[in-house]
Amino acid sequence: MAGINDKLILISAMTLARVIGKNRALPWNIPEEYAAFLSHVRGHPVIMGRTSYEIFGPDLPDSPLIVVSRTLTTVAGAEVCSDVASAVERALSHGKPVFSAGGATIYRQTLPLADAMYLSFIKKDHAGDIYFPAWNETEWEIASTTDHELYEFRIYRRGQT
Repeated sequence: MAGINDKLILISAMTLARVIGKNRALPWNIPEEYAAFLSHVRGHPVIMGRTSYEIFGPDLPDSPLIVVSRTLTTVAGAEVCSDVASAVERALSHGKPVFSAGGATIYRQTLPLADAMYLSFIKKDHAGDIYFPAWNETEWEIASTTDHELYEFRIYRRGQT
């Protein structure tokens, strides 16, 4: 589903208030949405922080995983980069669209570099303490929207502004 020009894609699920986590975990359990996440990223390089890796990494054995960490030098089943710039460079070397899968710090750092965002908006409100960064909506166009019972999935592409 990645567009022909998409090199870096942010992928996340969030509430309408941009909540993406609570106590270092997802505040919801929506198997259909999680299965869609896995199907999008499977086989593609995925950049994430250590906590996101602990949550999602075990479910992505077919994807090159790149963990960004300033303190870890090795992570079982993943490559480690000390900063986002080197993680993006390493991920792009695989020759496929790259997904940025969080957490909040990784999203903040990859948002200015992203060509697209695959965002699931959870319909029910959930309290949380981790948020997806705000983005300038005038820089993005909604390419598609798919409604599901518990969430709405939108693909955004960076506009030509």
